[in-house]
Amino acid sequence: MATTAFRAFFGTRPATVEELARIEEVVVDQEIDMIWEARVKLTMCLDDSGSWRSPVAGLAPPFSRFRLELQLNGGAFVPLIDGTIAGYETALGGSPGTSTAQMLVRDDTVLMNREEQVEVFRDKTDSELATIVFDAFPTVVPSVISPTTERPPATVRRGTAIRFLRDLARANGMHAYVLPGPTPGTSLGQFRDPDSGPPVLPPLVLLGERRNLLEATFTEDSEGPERTRGASLRISDQQVVQASTSFRDQALMGALPALSDNPGALRELPPDEVRRETPDAAATAQTRAAAYGHRVRARVMSGCYSAVLSPYQKVTLRAGDLPQSGDWLIWSVRHRITPDQHTQDFTARRNALSEPGSAGPLAAAAGVF
Repeated sequence: MATTAFRAFFGTRPATVEELARIEEVVVDQEIDMIWEARVKLTMCLDDSGSWRSPVAGLAPPFSRFRLELQLNGGAFVPLIDGTIAGYETALGGSPGTSTAQMLVRDDTVLMNREEQVEVFRDKTDSELATIVFDAFPTVVPSVISPTTERPPATVRRGTAIRFLRDLARANGMHAYVLPGPTPGTSLGQFRDPDSGPPVLPPLVLLGERRNLLEATFTEDSEGPERTRGASLRISDQQVVQASTSFRDQALMGALPALSDNPGALRELPPDEVRRETPDAAATAQTRAAAYGHRVRARVMSGCYSAVLSPYQKVTLRAGDLPQSGDWLIWSVRHRITPDQHTQDFTARRNALSEPGSAGPLAAAAGVF
């Protein structure tokens, strides 16, 4: 049975024992290509003179920082969020123990989404632009920047910094986001390709003695996987450049493609998605996104899993001899933390199936895949 502990920071200052005792519940929502946010519920009470004691805005003013870290089974503390106080909700009641205040905490992409600008960059690759944009925010340190090679004569930014980065990332089939940094008050900027390595998290098991999943619901979108076709006009020589990709060309997360005997739908790449002289990267990005036709929604058994799930990571799911057994990309996670419990609800996506019967019930019970 795994043990759970958490710690919090207001700015760079660790929360005191009294402040931690006020935390009734924390819900952290994490999702790919979305702002991560936490809702921190704190108790409120009256002092002997009838005044509210320790209002939440006095503890954590607007746009101050908050960080939450989680520890499972005595391991290292894993940061779930490090970001800005973006709002409050106060619920007051006349009965003892019914008054609470809730802080809304969002990651540093909220700071990158506050100022819209029009800016022109000349002779810069998209990866160089990603570094420049991240460097403009003191709390964000560029961490993983996947290199790009195309160097257009001019790139125009319209809108906020994070929107610009995500447009650049989508044009290259990448993701742009931030993760909590190694120390309080910092974030790590990511402009990178999807994870192509093997899973590093412990397996999630649905059946057998090592079971750690409470339930799982699998869905299949047979219309999703596609062939993508696009074209663009190359300015340098006025030639039309074409590209065509298929979901079968992607790096599969299993032995079989999502649709074994079907070519998939044929979709034309929208013209506004082609931001470079060649449409190859944009076509590949659209095909990759549509290829995740298999999805799972599941809940981890509280106290039976020793790792902290997080989007952008891969995990192996073992569901006996079903073709859904295999590697999945974690898409979203909801962590719910109270003083005595931690739960993890997640969704994951997959662009492939495993060979049916590749792992029978006995193998699944033994934790073998």
